[in-house]
Amino acid sequence: MTTHSVWTDRTFEPLAAGQPWAHVRPGWSTRLRARLLARRLDRRIDADADVRPGSVLAAHRYRLSTRRERTDLARSLTLVVRDAVEGPDVLNPRVAVRTPEVLRHRELIEDVRRRLAGPAPVRVRGMARLRLLLADGRGPLYRQNAGSLSAALRGVLAAL
Repeated sequence: MTTHSVWTDRTFEPLAAGQPWAHVRPGWSTRLRARLLARRLDRRIDADADVRPGSVLAAHRYRLSTRRERTDLARSLTLVVRDAVEGPDVLNPRVAVRTPEVLRHRELIEDVRRRLAGPAPVRVRGMARLRLLLADGRGPLYRQNAGSLSAALRGVLAAL
């Protein structure tokens, strides 16, 4: 029996052939729209929105499930810690991280990075939640009084 990979409500799993909604890699135009709308789609995934096969949201979920995306996010976390350790670089266009908070929660950040780099599957909701944390220049990773970085990282770990 042939199996195909399909989306379930929270993760990418192989299911038996013949499923009416068997996953097929999205076309280039759908993938392009998903990239352009990534932040909005991350919020929808974090809110556990229903995914229609072939939709832009399905294409975004597909991307979040890839090893490349996991590697990219793990690399971003490495850069966050490096920026905190080395201090801000005036020639770097990235928003400066909250150094004391990042250093205080360095082990938690490393736990998330190890989870991404490991062999175990991750849920796309956790990937979306991490992308939102990294991209929110007004969030707890970058700004004081914007919430708890520890709580945000623990939420990411729980969602992964």
